[in-house]
Amino acid sequence: MKPQTSKITSIKTASKSGSKGMRAREALMDAGIALLGEVSPRELTAGTICIAAQMKRPSFYTYFDSVDALLDAMIRREIDRLEALYDAQGAADKSALHRVAGIPLLLVEIGQRDQTRIKSVVALMGADPSLTHLRMDNLRRDIEDAMAEGSLSLLPTQIDLFVHIYVAGILSLLGRNAETGLSRGEVEGALGILLRGAGADAALLENIFNG
Repeated sequence: MKPQTSKITSIKTASKSGSKGMRAREALMDAGIALLGEVSPRELTAGTICIAAQMKRPSFYTYFDSVDALLDAMIRREIDRLEALYDAQGAADKSALHRVAGIPLLLVEIGQRDQTRIKSVVALMGADPSLTHLRMDNLRRDIEDAMAEGSLSLLPTQIDLFVHIYVAGILSLLGRNAETGLSRGEVEGALGILLRGAGADAALLENIFNG
């Protein structure tokens, strides 16, 4: 599978309206996530996905042009769920730095309860890190807000690079957590390295970790 960075593989629009079509697409994506616990994204085929979803193979092409299109849709869905977590944190009147640090901590906690799913999500997002990075709209917003608060000391020209590094770091943490398990202290230590390197306010960061 070649990453699609400038032009996302299109999702079929024909025959996709209605709840039945939505359920079928969701079933195919769920099957893909389940399979990623056993194989790499490059090993996925329409046939194996349809077997896992208990659907006939021709049905796959009713909803997706290709496996690449399915993977793009899966990445978008998982990042939409991450952004929902960001929105939930924002409603709690927390600082921008708190939101930036809070998502990885929450995801590691989820991984401790469901290692198989987290392992699959890491494999999925790692398949096209460029798309994953570009879709992290709320992470970018919170980094910019943290800079405005004075809790991160980045230059505007450094934001894009920091988002790349931060997303890669989160995926690495989640991958290790899925394989071997990580304590909260280990996760906080790794996040501290990333955020202090970006000039994070030390006192606020310590308060976030202790909270």
